[in-house]
Amino acid sequence: MKSSYYVRLLATSAALALSSFALADEPEALPVCNYGGPYAAECTGASTSVPLDGSASFDPDGTPLTYQWIEECQFGFFDDPTVAQPNYVIDMTGQCVRQCFVALRVFSGGQGNAQNGTCSGFVTVSDTTSPVLALPISVIAPWGLDTSVGSLGVATATDLCDPSPVLSFADTVIPSQGPGHEQTIIRRWTALDRCGFSSSLDQTITLTSPDTSLDASFNVDFDINACPDVLDRATQGPRFVLTLLGRANLYMNGVNRATVKLSRQADPTNFVTPTNPWLYSATQIGVFAATNFGDCNPAGTDGRADLRFQFNYAQVSATLGLASLPAGTAVPIQMFGLRTNGTQWIAYGEIIVQ
Repeated sequence: MKSSYYVRLLATSAALALSSFALADEPEALPVCNYGGPYAAECTGASTSVPLDGSASFDPDGTPLTYQWIEECQFGFFDDPTVAQPNYVIDMTGQCVRQCFVALRVFSGGQGNAQNGTCSGFVTVSDTTSPVLALPISVIAPWGLDTSVGSLGVATATDLCDPSPVLSFADTVIPSQGPGHEQTIIRRWTALDRCGFSSSLDQTITLTSPDTSLDASFNVDFDINACPDVLDRATQGPRFVLTLLGRANLYMNGVNRATVKLSRQADPTNFVTPTNPWLYSATQIGVFAATNFGDCNPAGTDGRADLRFQFNYAQVSATLGLASLPAGTAVPIQMFGLRTNGTQWIAYGEIIVQ
């Protein structure tokens, strides 16, 4: 019996030893490589960085990995080829599309016993974005204004991938559309990058003329004691006061104050009204003498009463677009309304913003 027992014990021990030997001799599983691509990125400049991500790679045995990124292009490089998530930097100078083949090798196991896995694919950078245009301001001004690009400004174009997009413009001229309107120029600016992408925007130049059919004249003043009328936006308070000077065909006792409005010249649809049309009494303030935009009406008496109207400056600035204008811009304005007999009147003036 003992002999049989020992025989079985020896057989079992031998089987376990052989099993352990076989397990020890079984090869370790290779790490799984995942380079996270393919990658397609938009050009962001002459040097475009594309984030790569190989962190989805793993070792089935749970062993930590080390990384080695490899590229085959002279125009690209990795900022750190030994990390899981490097940036691949591509030189896009003068290029619309560039593609490079990259590879990732991941390692597991100690020194002298390293296992590795390899994966690869493409990184592509393309310029598919149109340039961004910035326009000179649109202008409403009297007829006779120099409408050349040198006078009214040039658009600017920026493009992340093309430092010098081509800029051009074309004018469409719209003739007179009625009283007070002489001409409108739609100046379409276009920017074209080297890859064929373009963007266009319109600058509007409206040229106005006095409306003689409505007995128009240049009898609105911002500051009767100054010439020209200069508005200092930095010191301007909440009140905005204009003086309407009496003239031969516009007496102040014949103005229907409830109908008074203020706008840019030739833009009667965007207007503001006085805060209280009856705030001031008619009195002699200045001498009506102006015959053109920018002419002065000096202080003094000419035998005709004049009338001041107060407006809310914030409303005036928003309606006339004063806040965005460059210092030194001349803004043609108009006051208009009805006489007490129901007939229309209109009066022009000009202020220079600082």
